[in-house]
Amino acid sequence: MILGKGNAQTEIEIIREYHQFLEGQSYSLKVLEILRGAPEVMLRRIGKPIITWDDDEILGLFPERKKQATFSYCAFLAFLVFRGYRRATLSLLTQLPTQLSRMHRAALLPSRLRLQEACQDLKFKSQRTGSELIRLIQLLSITGKSLENLKRTDFDAFQDEYQAWFCQSGRRKSNRPDATVYRLECYLVHWEVIPPSKKIFKHEEYFARLIHKPIRDAIVTYIQWYDAKSRPSSVNSRRAALTSFFLWLQEKHPSYERLDDVNRKVALAYAHHLKETVEALRYSATYCNDQYRGIRLFFEFVVDERLETSPNRNPFGKNDMPQGPKPLPRYISDKELRQVLAYCQNGASLKEKTIVTVLLHTGIRAAELSALRTTNIVQIQGVWKLHIQEGKGLKDRIIPLTSACLEALQEWQDVGWEGVNEHLFTWHGRPWRNGNNVCVIIHEMGIKLGLTRLTPHRFRHTFAVALLNHGLRESALQKLMGHTTLAMTLQYARILDHTVEKAFNQAVEKMQEGQRDWVPNFFKQPDYGVFEEGDAVNWIRLPHGYCRRHSRLHCESDVKCLLCDRFCAHSKDLDRLQEMHQKYLDLNMPVQAEVVFSHIQRLKNQSENITMSIPLEQIPAVFA
Repeated sequence: MILGKGNAQTEIEIIREYHQFLEGQSYSLKVLEILRGAPEVMLRRIGKPIITWDDDEILGLFPERKKQATFSYCAFLAFLVFRGYRRATLSLLTQLPTQLSRMHRAALLPSRLRLQEACQDLKFKSQRTGSELIRLIQLLSITGKSLENLKRTDFDAFQDEYQAWFCQSGRRKSNRPDATVYRLECYLVHWEVIPPSKKIFKHEEYFARLIHKPIRDAIVTYIQWYDAKSRPSSVNSRRAALTSFFLWLQEKHPSYERLDDVNRKVALAYAHHLKETVEALRYSATYCNDQYRGIRLFFEFVVDERLETSPNRNPFGKNDMPQGPKPLPRYISDKELRQVLAYCQNGASLKEKTIVTVLLHTGIRAAELSALRTTNIVQIQGVWKLHIQEGKGLKDRIIPLTSACLEALQEWQDVGWEGVNEHLFTWHGRPWRNGNNVCVIIHEMGIKLGLTRLTPHRFRHTFAVALLNHGLRESALQKLMGHTTLAMTLQYARILDHTVEKAFNQAVEKMQEGQRDWVPNFFKQPDYGVFEEGDAVNWIRLPHGYCRRHSRLHCESDVKCLLCDRFCAHSKDLDRLQEMHQKYLDLNMPVQAEVVFSHIQRLKNQSENITMSIPLEQIPAVFA
């Protein structure tokens, strides 16, 4: 009841109370006379008691009626609803020629002022509350309750009913629901009338298509455990993977009713099925690998927990699916980045400029940017930083803010922020979710600039590579990026890493210093000198010659010494080489014999005491 519960018991008492209510409103005498006569006219035309009127009979009063009659009918109907003599339906409220919020404005003024105060407290950018007042009246009229007695379930039921009508009415200009309902929810939560909403998964409904109870119960147990430690998006992905597999199993093997019916043969068959979907271009290889991994982890849980009908071992292996390619992280080239930054300086909207600046200067993910709040911009010991709360893997981290990024965020708060709530990025009061809005904005920007496949994650890769190239330690970069392992961070070392390149050049310069150093020939061509007996300490003695590699280096050519460019022979090794040559001839191995013979010839033709092995490019291709 919007105006409090009425006490009238009879039809005459209801009309008398209505007349008393009108006298307390600021109506002129002429308007008051018209409004006082409305109940009798409506009773006469409907021909039934007031408490028995239905929606069709009420709506039948308005066609072909003048504006004055329409106004008076709606005024009496609003009184009946506001005092709780009648519970309205959404169908009736949406078909009335006049909104009930326009009736008895003086009586509704406290509710309007309360909405405006809440709007200021929540710092909404738009201070208009007319639509929210309409939704509030509709909510209380349909539930038949006062604001103090409203429950969360009452609001959820109204929200579902109204949004369904809103989508079917043709009023929706996009795929989004009516934002005024969300704003009304913010007001009710602010007044502590209802608690904040909490997403509750009804797992049993998702797995209703699975007909075998042991399998269905095991999945529900696993998902409930997984739900307690993971994000809703991760729960959705894992649930989808399990549903797809067990529906496939139900189709291919209808007699398999237990978890231990899933053996190694079934697992490999499903891996083959996923591979076929990739080859048919229905799904990507990465998606199918994630699906298979989700099923493997489910059976790992089942085996560890020893659930009913669980197998003795996990039938799904880690290496069952083909490993996909490991491309370089998709950084933004200098040319493309200059285009983006030039667009941000001239032509970009404030939203586009803010998003690009934050992504490029912090390296955060799209979903993390969407979830940013005003409270995430903090000052610690005089330094402004960005606090990422519950990022990927539910990990928190702190990222120092550059002056350019701080200025962009401050400008967004002053000019672009809706101020609906603490969320920095909202749409008609509703926070962005899952990073989809960020991806759309960046993708559309790429289309404008002629840059294909421009994504928010490419800014993250560019951020990491830039810091790595300017000498940031990999362990420090790991903390900034929020990576679980250092191996993930080291992927960025594969991209234009000037730090590694500089260290490489310095190492080569040091290796090339000094005479007759051990620098490998792929850095510089070695200048082999004459072998001296006294220099044998720098060589490694072999049964049939010498190796000039450094003693601390591991040899990668243990069985191919004669082909190695570091092998050399002494005149004292001639007998041993001739013995090897004869052995290869006896074993009918002409290619090997030819290699040994070449060393023998070089020893005989050299006037010095040592001869080096023939260059690798002169060895027959068959042997190589």
